[in-house]
Amino acid sequence: MKKCLLTGSSGFIGLALRKKLTEKGFIVKTIHHNYLHQQKKLKQIISAFSPNYIFHLATYGNKYSQNDDLEIIRANIIATVNLLYATANINYEAFINTGSSSEYGTKSKQMSESDSLDTDTFYGVTKASATLLCRAYAKKYSKPVVTTRPFSVYGPHDDINKFIQVAIRSFQDNSILKLASGVHDWIYVDDYINGILKVAKNAQTLKGRAVNIGTGIQSTNHEVIKTLEKIFRKKIKIIEINRVRIYDTNISWKADNSLLKSLGWLPKYSLKRGLMKTMNEDNK
Repeated sequence: MKKCLLTGSSGFIGLALRKKLTEKGFIVKTIHHNYLHQQKKLKQIISAFSPNYIFHLATYGNKYSQNDDLEIIRANIIATVNLLYATANINYEAFINTGSSSEYGTKSKQMSESDSLDTDTFYGVTKASATLLCRAYAKKYSKPVVTTRPFSVYGPHDDINKFIQVAIRSFQDNSILKLASGVHDWIYVDDYINGILKVAKNAQTLKGRAVNIGTGIQSTNHEVIKTLEKIFRKKIKIIEINRVRIYDTNISWKADNSLLKSLGWLPKYSLKRGLMKTMNEDNK
């Protein structure tokens, strides 16, 4: 029976991945983020478990409230390096590092893995640094280390302060929604998880690379609201505000997912279907 090591298991995506892996019959061991900074203990835990797959999802700085610059560096760079070297003697089939579409910075076109990394935020810079370190590590030691770059992942049980969660509650409660302009490539969490697993399956041929996981379809925040209006069959009062995060953009934010599609992956959820499933699962 295959074994998987998982960091970031208490997060929204981590919980979904853990559930999926368990359903597939994998033995899953989770690592608390504190252990990622205790190198001796971390290596002991990993050596005893000897995982076939490593999924590194632990991160900091992707939420509006996570603004400690030093912790962003510590969590996104140092923890990643510690995990790479703690697993150095493990003959794993895949080490999947989690990057971010924020690594690209602002682009005027669809974002491709071959694009330059032009981010100027601490979160984006640290994620880009970790991606490049993973690439160098994979090349030097010939290890199947691959970085996935998620676009805007959403779904049930996400952080209550995330845009889609807030928007759905506004429709349910008939409350006023403060709406900033912006564009996103929204990808339902199940599609993202399937993308991660597809990358893991092909890690030997992808070693050292980064792989976008997004739908390739861009939606404005206002288009999300229009989709919710169709689902709820009503409108709510909206107050227009300035952008909330410094890296939000109105220009372009969508994935070139041709690499992932070449592996046989396709998204199954349209925005409308994903929003409906989010609502249904959260109401259970």
